[in-house]
Amino acid sequence: MLKTSTMKPFDRGDIFLGCSYLDDPDDDHKGEGRILQFDKNWVPKGTLYTKGTTYLIVGCTFAPDGTLWGFDSQGHVVVRVSPDGQQLDNWDPGRGFGSTCWDNDGHQYFGEYFIGDEIWKGTTAKTLEDGRLGDGNIYKFDADLNLLQTFEVENAPEFTKFKGVTHMTIHPSKEFITYTTETSRRLMRYDIVNDKQMDDMDAYPDADPYDQSDKRWFIAPTYMPDGRLLCTASDGLRVYDEANEIIQTFDLPGYGWAQCCPDADDNYALAANIWNGLAARVNLTTGALEQTVDSGFTAPFRSLAGIAAFRG
Repeated sequence: MLKTSTMKPFDRGDIFLGCSYLDDPDDDHKGEGRILQFDKNWVPKGTLYTKGTTYLIVGCTFAPDGTLWGFDSQGHVVVRVSPDGQQLDNWDPGRGFGSTCWDNDGHQYFGEYFIGDEIWKGTTAKTLEDGRLGDGNIYKFDADLNLLQTFEVENAPEFTKFKGVTHMTIHPSKEFITYTTETSRRLMRYDIVNDKQMDDMDAYPDADPYDQSDKRWFIAPTYMPDGRLLCTASDGLRVYDEANEIIQTFDLPGYGWAQCCPDADDNYALAANIWNGLAARVNLTTGALEQTVDSGFTAPFRSLAGIAAFRG
């Protein structure tokens, strides 16, 4: 039975965690969809029990108009929450999207989470009409969610063999998108103005993409407003400058930092760990790990797959 949601209207600095309640013994990604709301000091404010979702809620982010977006990529469900804390009608794009971003002209871009025919053991996913999981592309839509263009981007091989564009972020210039195939060896970029693949921002060309013991891989990137790039990796959080150089590295507790985002204050970054259930606030000026919050869910009931901060 669906519980009553208690999510409140958004205030600047509020933090939102995609944290489904996994309750299916036969599927370790399946359960009751939830987005947890905290204020800027990590005091709990409310919970949205997402209607119409079946799996993890990933890729949480805010649109320019203040709407919170999230994705049940395995169920082809796009979740939207208005700034008054109310869930809007879900959208089924017919594919498993897991991330989104916007340009200055109101166009919206979506990353397709899946490629191939078979998902990793332990879970399931809705398929395309032909039985495949997906094509791993980036899709451009207008403000009314009409498809305008498909970018046939490169995907990077990784050991699960079913991931396409799992995380992406648009550069402040709005000229290109930086994206990852989670747990792969490449931090990729695509020119959305000229429709062409760009050189990788970073990579580990000497690493075997199917060797799980070598954890030199990339997870989730996101741009700061000034062009610095935050990216979670196996060992924590990295910050890149505009010259694609790593200028800061933050060791975070545990493995599995699934998403990161700028805080409402640009001196801080937030990150969420799907394996140990921790959310963290990092001071980008001092390098200090200032706060951690425990969601209470750890592997195998891993569910903290999304994080976003409302910047007003």
